[in-house]
Amino acid sequence: MWNGYPVVDADGHVIEPGNLWEEYVDPAFREACLRVERDPSDGDRLLIDGRPSRLIRRLGGVPYDPDEPIVDWNTLERAEYAPFRESCPPASYDGDARVRWLDAEGIEATLLFPSLGLIWPREVDCASPYAVAHLRAYNRWMADFASAAPDRLVPVGQLALSPEAPFPQEVAALAATGFRHVMLPHGVTVLDARLDPFWAAAQDHGMVIHLHKVAVPHLLPLPLPTSVRAPGTGAFFNHVNEILPGQLFLAGLLDARVPDRFPDLRFAFHECNIGWLPAWLERAQESFETLRETGRDTPDHPPRHYLYDRDAFFFSTGLGERLDRLPEELRSRVLLATDFPHPGTPFRPREEWDPVLAAFPEDLRRALLGENALRILDK
Repeated sequence: MWNGYPVVDADGHVIEPGNLWEEYVDPAFREACLRVERDPSDGDRLLIDGRPSRLIRRLGGVPYDPDEPIVDWNTLERAEYAPFRESCPPASYDGDARVRWLDAEGIEATLLFPSLGLIWPREVDCASPYAVAHLRAYNRWMADFASAAPDRLVPVGQLALSPEAPFPQEVAALAATGFRHVMLPHGVTVLDARLDPFWAAAQDHGMVIHLHKVAVPHLLPLPLPTSVRAPGTGAFFNHVNEILPGQLFLAGLLDARVPDRFPDLRFAFHECNIGWLPAWLERAQESFETLRETGRDTPDHPPRHYLYDRDAFFFSTGLGERLDRLPEELRSRVLLATDFPHPGTPFRPREEWDPVLAAFPEDLRRALLGENALRILDK
Protein backbone atom coordinates (compact mmCIF):
# COMPACT_ATOMS: atom_id res chain seq x y z
CA MET A 1 0.00 0.00 0.00
CA TRP A 2 1.18 3.52 -0.83
CA ASN A 3 -0.65 6.21 1.13
CA GLY A 4 -3.52 3.80 1.66
CA TYR A 5 -3.83 2.68 -1.96
CA PRO A 6 -3.10 -0.84 -3.26
CA VAL A 7 -0.23 -0.87 -5.75
CA VAL A 8 0.15 -3.05 -8.84
CA ASP A 9 3.23 -2.94 -11.08
CA ALA A 10 1.79 -3.42 -14.57
CA ASP A 11 5.15 -3.89 -16.28
CA GLY A 12 7.77 -5.78 -14.32
CA HIS A 13 10.33 -8.12 -15.84
CA VAL A 14 12.20 -11.27 -15.07
CA ILE A 15 15.70 -11.90 -16.41
CA GLU A 16 15.84 -15.43 -17.71
CA PRO A 17 18.70 -17.38 -16.08
CA GLY A 18 21.30 -18.88 -18.38
CA ASN A 19 20.33 -22.47 -17.57
CA LEU A 20 16.58 -21.99 -18.15
CA TRP A 21 16.41 -23.64 -21.56
CA GLU A 22 18.75 -26.51 -20.75
CA GLU A 23 16.46 -27.42 -17.84
CA TYR A 24 13.04 -26.70 -19.36
CA VAL A 25 13.24 -27.18 -23.15
CA ASP A 26 12.07 -30.40 -24.76
CA PRO A 27 14.94 -32.94 -24.92
CA ALA A 28 15.01 -32.89 -28.74
CA PHE A 29 16.21 -29.26 -28.66
CA ARG A 30 18.53 -29.46 -25.67
CA GLU A 31 21.81 -29.85 -27.55
CA ALA A 32 21.32 -26.63 -29.60
CA CYS A 33 19.16 -24.73 -27.10
CA LEU A 34 19.68 -21.16 -25.98
CA ARG A 35 22.45 -20.92 -23.43
CA VAL A 36 24.89 -18.41 -21.93
CA GLU A 37 28.58 -18.70 -22.73
CA ARG A 38 31.06 -17.31 -20.21
CA ASP A 39 33.40 -14.57 -21.52
CA PRO A 40 35.22 -12.68 -18.73
CA SER A 41 37.16 -10.55 -21.21
CA ASP A 42 34.14 -9.00 -22.98
CA GLY A 43 31.03 -10.08 -21.07
CA ASP A 44 28.98 -13.26 -21.32
CA ARG A 45 27.16 -14.08 -24.56
CA LEU A 46 23.74 -15.50 -25.37
CA LEU A 47 24.13 -18.38 -27.84
CA ILE A 48 21.23 -19.11 -30.19
CA ASP A 49 21.57 -22.49 -31.87
CA GLY A 50 25.29 -22.30 -31.12
CA ARG A 51 25.81 -18.79 -32.54
CA PRO A 52 26.26 -15.56 -30.54
CA SER A 53 23.20 -13.32 -30.55
CA ARG A 54 23.38 -10.42 -33.01
CA LEU A 55 21.02 -8.21 -30.97
CA ILE A 56 22.05 -8.92 -27.38
CA ARG A 57 25.50 -7.39 -27.02
CA ARG A 58 26.51 -8.53 -23.56
CA LEU A 59 25.07 -10.36 -20.55
CA GLY A 60 26.38 -9.19 -17.19
CA GLY A 61 29.56 -7.38 -16.36
CA VAL A 62 29.37 -5.96 -12.84
CA PRO A 63 28.03 -7.65 -9.67
CA TYR A 64 24.55 -6.51 -8.71
CA ASP A 65 24.46 -4.08 -5.77
CA PRO A 66 21.01 -3.51 -4.23
CA ASP A 67 22.11 -0.09 -2.98
CA GLU A 68 23.11 1.18 -6.43
CA PRO A 69 21.12 1.89 -9.61
CA ILE A 70 21.02 -1.00 -12.07
CA VAL A 71 23.85 -0.81 -14.59
CA ASP A 72 23.53 -0.93 -18.38
CA TRP A 73 25.89 -3.79 -19.18
CA ASN A 74 26.38 -2.69 -22.79
CA THR A 75 28.07 0.57 -21.82
CA LEU A 76 30.59 -0.96 -19.43
CA GLU A 77 34.31 -0.72 -20.06
CA ARG A 78 36.16 -3.07 -17.74
CA ALA A 79 39.29 -5.19 -17.73
CA GLU A 80 37.20 -8.18 -16.62
CA TYR A 81 33.44 -8.73 -16.66
CA ALA A 82 31.46 -10.42 -13.89
CA PRO A 83 29.32 -13.45 -14.80
CA PHE A 84 25.76 -12.95 -16.02
CA ARG A 85 24.20 -14.59 -12.96
CA GLU A 86 26.12 -12.39 -10.49
CA SER A 87 25.04 -9.27 -12.41
CA CYS A 88 21.30 -9.95 -12.11
CA PRO A 89 19.16 -8.98 -9.11
CA PRO A 90 17.98 -12.17 -7.35
CA ALA A 91 14.44 -10.78 -7.65
CA SER A 92 14.78 -11.08 -11.43
CA TYR A 93 15.22 -14.86 -11.52
CA ASP A 94 13.96 -16.16 -8.14
CA GLY A 95 10.27 -16.01 -7.25
CA ASP A 96 10.77 -15.90 -3.48
CA ALA A 97 13.25 -13.03 -3.86
CA ARG A 98 10.76 -11.16 -6.04
CA VAL A 99 8.10 -11.46 -3.35
CA ARG A 100 10.55 -10.02 -0.81
CA TRP A 101 11.23 -7.12 -3.20
CA LEU A 102 7.47 -6.50 -3.57
CA ASP A 103 7.10 -6.47 0.21
CA ALA A 104 9.98 -4.01 0.61
CA GLU A 105 8.45 -1.68 -1.99
CA GLY A 106 4.85 -1.95 -0.75
CA ILE A 107 3.64 -3.48 -4.03
CA GLU A 108 0.74 -5.91 -3.91
CA ALA A 109 1.23 -7.64 -7.28
CA THR A 110 3.23 -7.43 -10.49
CA LEU A 111 2.72 -8.51 -14.07
CA LEU A 112 5.89 -10.21 -15.29
CA PHE A 113 7.36 -10.03 -18.79
CA PRO A 114 10.52 -11.60 -20.21
CA SER A 115 13.74 -9.72 -20.93
CA LEU A 116 15.80 -11.90 -23.26
CA GLY A 117 12.55 -13.28 -24.64
CA LEU A 118 11.64 -9.87 -26.04
CA ILE A 119 14.74 -9.95 -28.25
CA TRP A 120 16.00 -13.40 -29.21
CA PRO A 121 12.80 -14.38 -31.11
CA ARG A 122 13.65 -11.66 -33.64
CA GLU A 123 16.77 -13.65 -34.57
CA VAL A 124 15.06 -16.93 -35.44
CA ASP A 125 12.21 -18.16 -37.59
CA CYS A 126 9.27 -17.77 -35.22
CA ALA A 127 7.31 -20.34 -37.19
CA SER A 128 9.95 -22.98 -36.49
CA PRO A 129 9.76 -25.85 -34.00
CA TYR A 130 12.93 -24.40 -32.42
CA ALA A 131 11.19 -21.12 -31.52
CA VAL A 132 8.03 -22.85 -30.32
CA ALA A 133 10.00 -25.22 -28.08
CA HIS A 134 11.92 -22.35 -26.46
CA LEU A 135 8.81 -20.27 -25.81
CA ARG A 136 7.13 -23.29 -24.23
CA ALA A 137 10.22 -23.78 -22.07
CA TYR A 138 10.02 -20.16 -20.93
CA ASN A 139 6.35 -20.59 -20.01
CA ARG A 140 7.15 -23.68 -17.93
CA TRP A 141 9.90 -21.84 -16.08
CA MET A 142 7.68 -18.78 -15.63
CA ALA A 143 4.93 -20.90 -14.09
CA ASP A 144 7.43 -22.26 -11.57
CA PHE A 145 8.72 -18.74 -10.84
CA ALA A 146 5.19 -17.46 -10.19
CA SER A 147 4.32 -20.42 -7.97
CA ALA A 148 6.15 -18.66 -5.12
CA ALA A 149 3.07 -16.41 -4.78
CA PRO A 150 0.43 -17.04 -7.48
CA ASP A 151 -1.79 -14.22 -6.25
CA ARG A 152 1.07 -11.67 -6.49
CA LEU A 153 3.39 -12.84 -9.27
CA VAL A 154 1.33 -12.68 -12.47
CA PRO A 155 3.07 -14.31 -15.46
CA VAL A 156 2.52 -13.16 -19.04
CA GLY A 157 2.90 -16.09 -21.44
CA GLN A 158 4.63 -16.16 -24.82
CA LEU A 159 3.48 -17.81 -28.04
CA ALA A 160 4.61 -17.97 -31.66
CA LEU A 161 2.71 -17.58 -34.93
CA SER A 162 3.47 -21.08 -36.12
CA PRO A 163 1.72 -24.05 -37.74
CA GLU A 164 3.63 -26.13 -35.20
CA ALA A 165 1.58 -24.60 -32.40
CA PRO A 166 -2.13 -24.12 -33.18
CA PHE A 167 -3.47 -21.22 -31.14
CA PRO A 168 -6.50 -22.94 -29.56
CA GLN A 169 -4.31 -25.68 -28.09
CA GLU A 170 -1.47 -23.37 -27.07
CA VAL A 171 -3.74 -20.86 -25.32
CA ALA A 172 -5.65 -23.69 -23.64
CA ALA A 173 -2.36 -25.16 -22.39
CA LEU A 174 -1.36 -21.80 -20.92
CA ALA A 175 -4.74 -21.42 -19.23
CA ALA A 176 -4.48 -24.92 -17.78
CA THR A 177 -1.23 -23.96 -16.04
CA GLY A 178 -2.71 -20.81 -14.54
CA PHE A 179 -1.88 -18.12 -17.10
CA ARG A 180 -4.49 -15.42 -17.63
CA HIS A 181 -2.22 -13.05 -19.55
CA VAL A 182 -0.44 -13.53 -22.86
CA MET A 183 1.71 -11.41 -25.17
CA LEU A 184 0.89 -10.89 -28.83
CA PRO A 185 2.43 -13.91 -30.59
CA HIS A 186 5.92 -13.52 -32.01
CA GLY A 187 6.01 -13.54 -35.80
CA VAL A 188 2.93 -11.32 -36.31
CA THR A 189 3.52 -8.77 -39.07
CA VAL A 190 -0.02 -8.15 -40.30
CA LEU A 191 -3.49 -8.24 -38.77
CA ASP A 192 -5.18 -10.85 -40.95
CA ALA A 193 -7.33 -13.94 -40.60
CA ARG A 194 -4.40 -16.02 -39.33
CA LEU A 195 -4.79 -14.31 -35.97
CA ASP A 196 -8.53 -14.92 -35.60
CA PRO A 197 -8.00 -18.29 -33.83
CA PHE A 198 -5.71 -16.50 -31.37
CA TRP A 199 -8.22 -13.74 -30.63
CA ALA A 200 -10.98 -16.32 -30.26
CA ALA A 201 -8.97 -18.59 -27.95
CA ALA A 202 -7.80 -15.66 -25.82
CA GLN A 203 -11.40 -14.46 -25.48
CA ASP A 204 -12.69 -17.96 -24.65
CA HIS A 205 -10.14 -18.32 -21.83
CA GLY A 206 -10.50 -14.77 -20.51
CA MET A 207 -6.91 -13.85 -21.42
CA VAL A 208 -5.68 -10.25 -21.36
CA ILE A 209 -3.48 -9.56 -24.39
CA HIS A 210 -0.33 -7.57 -23.72
CA LEU A 211 1.59 -5.58 -26.31
CA HIS A 212 5.11 -4.66 -25.21
CA LYS A 213 6.85 -2.03 -27.34
CA VAL A 214 9.85 -4.24 -28.15
CA ALA A 215 7.62 -7.02 -29.49
CA VAL A 216 4.83 -5.03 -31.20
CA PRO A 217 4.99 -4.99 -35.02
CA HIS A 218 4.68 -1.51 -36.52
CA LEU A 219 2.50 -2.77 -39.44
CA LEU A 220 3.79 -0.07 -41.81
CA PRO A 221 3.86 -1.16 -45.47
CA LEU A 222 7.63 -0.81 -45.74
CA PRO A 223 10.08 -3.17 -47.41
CA LEU A 224 11.93 -5.47 -45.07
CA PRO A 225 14.22 -5.09 -43.21
CA THR A 226 13.12 -1.46 -42.81
CA SER A 227 11.85 -0.73 -39.30
CA VAL A 228 10.77 2.19 -37.19
CA ARG A 229 14.05 1.78 -35.33
CA ALA A 230 16.14 2.29 -38.44
CA PRO A 231 19.93 2.13 -38.85
CA GLY A 232 21.53 5.46 -39.63
CA THR A 233 19.46 7.43 -37.14
CA GLY A 234 20.59 8.50 -33.70
CA ALA A 235 19.57 7.63 -30.17
CA PHE A 236 17.21 10.61 -29.92
CA PHE A 237 15.33 9.67 -33.08
CA ASN A 238 14.98 6.07 -31.99
CA HIS A 239 13.96 6.85 -28.41
CA VAL A 240 11.30 9.37 -29.49
CA ASN A 241 9.81 6.97 -32.01
CA GLU A 242 9.84 3.82 -29.88
CA ILE A 243 6.23 4.53 -28.96
CA LEU A 244 5.07 4.52 -32.60
CA PRO A 245 4.41 0.76 -32.85
CA GLY A 246 1.85 1.09 -30.06
CA GLN A 247 0.03 3.91 -31.83
CA LEU A 248 0.11 2.09 -35.16
CA PHE A 249 -1.05 -1.21 -33.70
CA LEU A 250 -3.95 0.43 -31.88
CA ALA A 251 -5.15 1.83 -35.21
CA GLY A 252 -4.60 -1.60 -36.77
CA LEU A 253 -6.75 -3.34 -34.15
CA LEU A 254 -9.63 -0.95 -34.78
CA ASP A 255 -9.19 -1.10 -38.56
CA ALA A 256 -9.31 -4.91 -38.46
CA ARG A 257 -12.40 -4.60 -36.24
CA VAL A 258 -10.87 -6.92 -33.65
CA PRO A 259 -12.70 -5.27 -30.70
CA ASP A 260 -15.95 -5.48 -32.70
CA ARG A 261 -15.56 -9.15 -33.60
CA PHE A 262 -14.15 -10.20 -30.21
CA PRO A 263 -15.85 -7.76 -27.82
CA ASP A 264 -14.71 -9.38 -24.57
CA LEU A 265 -10.99 -9.03 -25.28
CA ARG A 266 -8.87 -6.67 -23.21
CA PHE A 267 -5.54 -5.18 -24.31
CA ALA A 268 -2.67 -3.60 -22.36
CA PHE A 269 0.06 -1.58 -24.12
CA HIS A 270 3.41 -1.27 -22.38
CA GLU A 271 6.25 1.26 -22.75
CA CYS A 272 4.26 3.04 -25.47
CA ASN A 273 3.13 5.78 -23.03
CA ILE A 274 -0.33 7.34 -22.96
CA GLY A 275 0.19 11.11 -23.31
CA TRP A 276 -0.24 10.91 -27.09
CA LEU A 277 -3.70 9.37 -26.82
CA PRO A 278 -5.86 12.57 -26.73
CA ALA A 279 -4.34 13.93 -29.98
CA TRP A 280 -4.46 10.46 -31.54
CA LEU A 281 -8.14 10.17 -30.71
CA GLU A 282 -8.90 13.51 -32.37
CA ARG A 283 -7.22 12.35 -35.57
CA ALA A 284 -8.87 8.90 -35.36
CA GLN A 285 -12.29 10.52 -34.90
CA GLU A 286 -11.71 12.76 -37.92
CA SER A 287 -10.63 9.75 -40.01
CA PHE A 288 -13.67 7.75 -38.89
CA GLU A 289 -16.09 10.53 -39.89
CA THR A 290 -14.39 11.22 -43.23
CA LEU A 291 -14.33 7.57 -44.23
CA ARG A 292 -17.94 7.01 -43.12
CA GLU A 293 -19.09 9.95 -45.27
CA THR A 294 -17.42 8.44 -48.35
CA GLY A 295 -18.75 4.94 -47.76
CA ARG A 296 -15.39 3.40 -46.83
CA ASP A 297 -14.89 0.62 -44.29
CA THR A 298 -14.58 1.75 -40.67
CA PRO A 299 -14.83 0.24 -37.19
CA ASP A 300 -18.38 -0.33 -35.98
CA HIS A 301 -18.16 2.59 -33.53
CA PRO A 302 -16.36 5.94 -33.31
CA PRO A 303 -12.82 5.54 -31.87
CA ARG A 304 -13.72 7.27 -28.60
CA HIS A 305 -16.20 4.47 -27.88
CA TYR A 306 -13.40 1.92 -27.53
CA LEU A 307 -11.36 4.08 -25.15
CA TYR A 308 -14.12 5.79 -23.16
CA ASP A 309 -17.11 3.46 -23.11
CA ARG A 310 -15.43 0.05 -22.94
CA ASP A 311 -13.09 -1.29 -20.30
CA ALA A 312 -10.91 -2.86 -22.99
CA PHE A 313 -7.72 -0.82 -23.51
CA PHE A 314 -5.03 0.04 -20.95
CA PHE A 315 -1.66 1.79 -21.21
CA SER A 316 1.20 1.57 -18.74
CA THR A 317 3.40 4.56 -18.00
CA GLY A 318 6.56 5.50 -16.14
CA LEU A 319 7.81 8.58 -14.35
CA GLY A 320 8.46 10.72 -17.43
CA GLU A 321 4.92 11.60 -18.49
CA ARG A 322 2.88 14.59 -17.31
CA LEU A 323 -0.11 12.54 -16.25
CA ASP A 324 -1.75 15.51 -14.53
CA ARG A 325 -2.55 16.72 -18.07
CA LEU A 326 -4.36 13.51 -18.95
CA PRO A 327 -8.09 14.08 -19.59
CA GLU A 328 -10.34 12.70 -16.87
CA GLU A 329 -11.98 10.35 -19.38
CA LEU A 330 -8.66 8.55 -19.88
CA ARG A 331 -7.60 8.21 -16.26
CA SER A 332 -9.26 4.81 -16.11
CA ARG A 333 -6.90 3.61 -18.85
CA VAL A 334 -3.52 4.27 -17.21
CA LEU A 335 -1.36 1.79 -15.29
CA LEU A 336 1.76 2.26 -13.15
CA ALA A 337 4.86 0.47 -14.46
CA THR A 338 8.30 0.18 -12.86
CA ASP A 339 10.03 -1.79 -15.68
CA PHE A 340 12.18 -3.28 -12.89
CA PRO A 341 14.91 -4.55 -13.14
CA HIS A 342 15.97 -2.93 -16.42
CA PRO A 343 18.66 -0.18 -16.51
CA GLY A 344 17.36 3.34 -16.07
CA THR A 345 14.28 2.25 -14.12
CA PRO A 346 13.54 3.08 -10.50
CA PHE A 347 15.36 0.59 -8.29
CA ARG A 348 13.44 2.01 -5.31
CA PRO A 349 10.09 2.76 -6.98
CA ARG A 350 8.19 4.03 -3.98
CA GLU A 351 10.91 6.51 -3.05
CA GLU A 352 11.03 7.89 -6.58
CA TRP A 353 7.29 7.90 -7.26
CA ASP A 354 6.08 9.47 -4.00
CA PRO A 355 6.98 13.10 -4.88
CA VAL A 356 5.49 12.70 -8.36
CA LEU A 357 2.25 11.23 -7.06
CA ALA A 358 1.87 13.97 -4.47
CA ALA A 359 1.09 16.45 -7.25
CA PHE A 360 -1.71 14.33 -8.77
CA PRO A 361 -5.42 14.56 -7.94
CA GLU A 362 -6.58 11.80 -5.62
CA ASP A 363 -8.66 10.01 -8.27
CA LEU A 364 -5.65 9.83 -10.61
CA ARG A 365 -3.36 8.53 -7.85
CA ARG A 366 -5.85 5.83 -6.94
CA ALA A 367 -6.41 4.80 -10.57
CA LEU A 368 -2.72 4.79 -11.45
CA LEU A 369 -1.44 2.92 -8.42
CA GLY A 370 -3.73 -0.07 -8.61
CA GLU A 371 -7.40 0.57 -9.19
CA ASN A 372 -7.12 0.18 -12.97
CA ALA A 373 -4.68 -2.74 -12.89
CA LEU A 374 -6.81 -4.68 -10.43
CA ARG A 375 -9.55 -4.72 -13.07
CA ILE A 376 -7.38 -6.52 -15.60
CA LEU A 377 -6.24 -8.85 -12.82
CA ASP A 378 -9.93 -9.49 -12.10
CA LYS A 379 -9.49 -8.59 -8.43
